[in-house]
Amino acid sequence: MQNIIWSTGHHLKFGNITGSDNCFLYDEYGNRLVDLESGVWCTNVGHNNRRINQVITNQIGRITHTGFCYGHPAIDETALKVLEICGLKGGKCEFLCSGSEAVEFGMRIARTMSERPLALTFADSYFGAYGDAATKSKEGWFIYDRLNCGCASSPEGCTGECEEFQKIPFSETGIFLFEPGSSMGLVRFPSGKLIRNISERIKRYGGMILANEVTTGMGRTGKWFGYQHYPIQPDIVAMGKGIGNGYPVSVTAISENVSQKLALKRFIYAQSHQNDPLGAVVAREVIRIIEDENLLEACLQKGNYLKEKLEGLKNQYPVIKEIRGRGLMLAIEFHKDANLVYEMLLDEGYIVCKRPNAEVLRLDPALTIEMETLEWFADTLKEIFTKNDCYS
Repeated sequence: MQNIIWSTGHHLKFGNITGSDNCFLYDEYGNRLVDLESGVWCTNVGHNNRRINQVITNQIGRITHTGFCYGHPAIDETALKVLEICGLKGGKCEFLCSGSEAVEFGMRIARTMSERPLALTFADSYFGAYGDAATKSKEGWFIYDRLNCGCASSPEGCTGECEEFQKIPFSETGIFLFEPGSSMGLVRFPSGKLIRNISERIKRYGGMILANEVTTGMGRTGKWFGYQHYPIQPDIVAMGKGIGNGYPVSVTAISENVSQKLALKRFIYAQSHQNDPLGAVVAREVIRIIEDENLLEACLQKGNYLKEKLEGLKNQYPVIKEIRGRGLMLAIEFHKDANLVYEMLLDEGYIVCKRPNAEVLRLDPALTIEMETLEWFADTLKEIFTKNDCYS
């Protein structure tokens, strides 16, 4: 990999992965690894999914890319399905290339529509590599630190009933950009009361809610989208990662109300890979697979099973500080030595995500992972703790 600019901030551990199957990776010598990170949290229906491969092959044989004055029927067909699972029937979609772009596109629509200068979000949210939501300028944003307010130490966390919450300038805020639980990769979920209190005030002043579902969407938390665990319906939903299962497609969906009002504005956004049919057919097949294989229910069952296993290890090994999770998005927070455990798991053939500058390992396995593989992982983690007396 000498000719690659490796700028991710993560260390390259394996430069010779040449094959894959569901949650398994294979190097050039045939050695097997278990990918509990789903690539970069992308392959929700597994690496090398045969159904995804087939629709890609079929579409490549027809047309992969369209222009600014012609389109393909698959784009509209997939949009209808996306709007259905978002609860935004009657709305519209735009197919893009990355989660960062989907969030930025949603923010551009929201800024175009908003009559108030500020957007609100949480201090522990991450929205992508560029754009309005990535920079969060002081002039355009109010950042609420829900983890360090007056009521943050309660079991629910902040509920919107503290003095800090009262400082949010709702009368100047037209947008709430909600990231429902990834929390900079640390997997911390805001309370339902807090989200209800914010959404009620945003709506009172005629504002909009934009949900960033790049990480939490497409079944990751046991529902289609992370916001569906909360008493809200967003006006705009940004999707990425899992909707392409590793293929670079993302979607921004807007409500019927927003689309009608947007039509009265001069809103233009143009780039070369926008509403491409190949990305659309991949997204459509991902949705079909999740439905056909009942993966939302499976995600909850497998996630609960793994979380229970990890909670058992926490009770046995004090080095584990906390287990957090919803569906198959989980975090193991350690008091110390998370990086050492990460390296030992790599040695045993398990890839997890080590969060930079935090004692946290994150797990985002494919929704198609088998229970047996989860059990192997839990048993291996226990063996690591057992072999190292310092963790007892």
